[in-house]
Amino acid sequence: MDDVICHVAIADDWEMSRGFGVYEVATRNVPLEPGDHVRVATPAEVGAIVAERYADLSIPLLRIDLSVAGLRAAGVEVAWHEGTPRVLGGIPMDPDVVLAETPISPRR
Repeated sequence: MDDVICHVAIADDWEMSRGFGVYEVATRNVPLEPGDHVRVATPAEVGAIVAERYADLSIPLLRIDLSVAGLRAAGVEVAWHEGTPRVLGGIPMDPDVVLAETPISPRR
């Protein structure tokens, strides 16, 4: 199991979440609802996800690197389903959880 997992976030959504201390977006245009999960991937899968699900956007995106151990220490479960990680709750805006926020260059 990887210790670092990644979430692709729309930069505005990520920035707006700072004031609340937790990011509660499951994926593009989908808020995190009870019983749902935040869509994440392994670092190697990020490029394919951006190409498949975000290529039509011209707004800033971020690759959010998350610590699996940090999430668990914050009380947020990480489950693996058929080799794909899932974050079962909101992402705390905590430096022990959020390891990096990297702008994703548009693919044109």
